[in-house]
Amino acid sequence: MNESEILNIIKAEEKAALDYEGEIAKNRATLLDYYNSQPYGDEVDGLSQVVTSDVFDVVEGMLPSLMRMFTQGKYIATVNGQAENDEEEARQKQEYANHVFMRQNQGTLILLNMMKDSLLQYTGTVKVYQEETTTTTQDTFKNLTPLELQKLQLSDDFIVDEVFQTEIGFDGTTSSTKTERKIKIDNIPPEEFLFSKSARDFVDPTFIGHRTPKTRSDIMEMGFDNDVVKGLPADKPFSDTQQKNARYHDQSMIEDNPGGHHPNDLIYLGEYYIYLDMNNKGITQLYQVFYAGNQILSYQQVDEHPFAVIVPIPIPHRAIGTCPAEQAADLQFRKSVLTRQMLDNIYATNHSRVLANERVNFDDLLDPRGVVRVEGDAPIMDAAKPLVVQPIVTELLAAIEHTNTERETRTGVTRYNQGLDTDSLNKTATGFQGIKDMSQMRTELVARIFADTGIRDIFRKIIKLTKDYQDEAIQIKTSNEVMEINPADWSDNTDITIDVGIGAGDRQEKIMNLNFIAQKQTELMMTNSNLADEVKLYNTYNKLVTEVGLKEPSMYFNNPEKPDELLQAQNEQLTKAAQMMQQHIESLGNPLAEAEEIKAQADLMKARATQDLNIAKLEEEHRQFNAELTAKVQAQFDELQAKYTEMELKYSQDIKGKGIE
Repeated sequence: MNESEILNIIKAEEKAALDYEGEIAKNRATLLDYYNSQPYGDEVDGLSQVVTSDVFDVVEGMLPSLMRMFTQGKYIATVNGQAENDEEEARQKQEYANHVFMRQNQGTLILLNMMKDSLLQYTGTVKVYQEETTTTTQDTFKNLTPLELQKLQLSDDFIVDEVFQTEIGFDGTTSSTKTERKIKIDNIPPEEFLFSKSARDFVDPTFIGHRTPKTRSDIMEMGFDNDVVKGLPADKPFSDTQQKNARYHDQSMIEDNPGGHHPNDLIYLGEYYIYLDMNNKGITQLYQVFYAGNQILSYQQVDEHPFAVIVPIPIPHRAIGTCPAEQAADLQFRKSVLTRQMLDNIYATNHSRVLANERVNFDDLLDPRGVVRVEGDAPIMDAAKPLVVQPIVTELLAAIEHTNTERETRTGVTRYNQGLDTDSLNKTATGFQGIKDMSQMRTELVARIFADTGIRDIFRKIIKLTKDYQDEAIQIKTSNEVMEINPADWSDNTDITIDVGIGAGDRQEKIMNLNFIAQKQTELMMTNSNLADEVKLYNTYNKLVTEVGLKEPSMYFNNPEKPDELLQAQNEQLTKAAQMMQQHIESLGNPLAEAEEIKAQADLMKARATQDLNIAKLEEEHRQFNAELTAKVQAQFDELQAKYTEMELKYSQDIKGKGIE
């Protein structure tokens, strides 16, 4: 298939899609006017021209509940592992996909715009794509030596653009180029989103695309041939579209290129995804085709289109269904008519018309506050009498209330779940709860449709783009840790769940139920039952934190499955217990220290008593030793003296100093 054949196919598909979009565009513009309470065009001067806000009330009444359902939890999307060894990979995919959606992009605003478009304009569309941006930075250098210049020229980080030799060295300029890849998520205005009229869904239609106005400069920056882009004809002002005018109803017409500068000319660039049989084998494959000014700018084969679409009220077997705004539009018109008639009736009753003859001064009659002069002597009432108006306000109020009830039945947005009904407290509790539950069920159904279609597609596309284009390991900061992720190791299996249950129902009722569950779990744990443990209790508190509107359970409770958190908590508890004990001791005058002092004194006295006893014992032993020694010495002396006396008697010789005295 040559480029001319591709061009003919693209032109035909675009024309058919634009014709179909034109059919829808009229309804979309009307719904925007209804949302903005614009006049219907049938107003009569001098009569009420009020326009009620039913479409606005329905759309804005559903948005808070829907947004809370998706954004109240820590994660919008949960990725589930399909096997035991997939858990870590699933956790990485979950953390990174939510990081890309909420931090790298304005996730909350993207969801809000997507949902609002769908509730008001049939479809809410976003485009998920990989954007590659190249930034060039220029710098200068001065007085480099030849060696420094050579080193700079050999560097891979810089390109030396110019070099000038001076008396003291080399001067010049360098440039460095940095390329970054980022996953972007853009809301697409409904009028820019094209698809085949025969499409049954937005998953895999024959033709789907984005036709958006861009400046000639923008298209050049996308990398297309500059000469081709310079020759493209400028398109008519974008402000000519019906939906654009309805969206900017309160502003004057926008001039797209008031200065007439050629690079700022607006050109409709079509990014189309179409199935083509390029090889004439009878089998089509998906191609991305860029088209502008009746020319093909580029085309290449791709795996899938980048669009994620939600429809609030699908109709089976067709891509576009209906929306709450359309369901309320005719009721808004009817209610506006009834309200106008009621006000006109009140005005007519308060300022009724008068039957009068020529005797009445008509200028006085037209002044509702002054005196009315009547000529002649005939009775005044013969000159003028009021034209009686039949008051029908009661009947009109009943008709308006009937219209309100019909709107609530159609859309599920009631005055009860918005807190607008002053008589709600007079309803029976059972009846009121039934009305509220039915309303919530309608909103939950819309939320489930959103979750299982476009919003799930957003996260699936984020994960796929990350795996396809992120070839290096990256680090992201989660609530408690820095996680290193290597998408190149990811498998193609991704099971994504969008949890929309956390925002539904009555929050106070859920909080009470969760507290009841936590109480029962605690009681079971105190009885050493196997029915509950710390992990189960943590899961309950995790849900409880989410339900009260907080997003980080780790800020309030420690996860028993993470030992580091438990160890830190135990250390903090021990430290706190020691501090409390110390404070308690100090508050009691430190009785422990006093007791220790008393014990020390007692030990000292005991030691002293023992010492005295030992001294007395030693003294007694010393006395006894001295006595025994003295007696022993005296005995030895007596024995020796006896021997000297014996010798003196035997030898009849006196031993001087010895013997007989």
